[in-house]
Amino acid sequence: MTMVQMQQAIILIDDDDSIPLERDQDIGDLKSRIEEAAAQSRFVDFRTAEGAEVSVLLSPHSRVRIAVLPHRLEALDIVQPGGFDDLPADLL
Repeated sequence: MTMVQMQQAIILIDDDDSIPLERDQDIGDLKSRIEEAAAQSRFVDFRTAEGAEVSVLLSPHSRVRIAVLPHRLEALDIVQPGGFDDLPADLL
């Protein structure tokens, strides 16, 4: 699995609420499936970060945006040893 596949990503379809995607989602494969589905007005399936299975009907008029969040945001989940002196300066 590549590093990009392990990053957190969100998807926004037709300007609805953003949906966090499962961390091991293959973004390249998802994009390909979305392109194919939109060309023929078909459903595309994916899994959310919470584990829900989602099916979305896409058409040539659908607007889909995928954002891959930077690793810096993921690093905030890690408990830093010690006190404030161990935190990077840009987090203080």
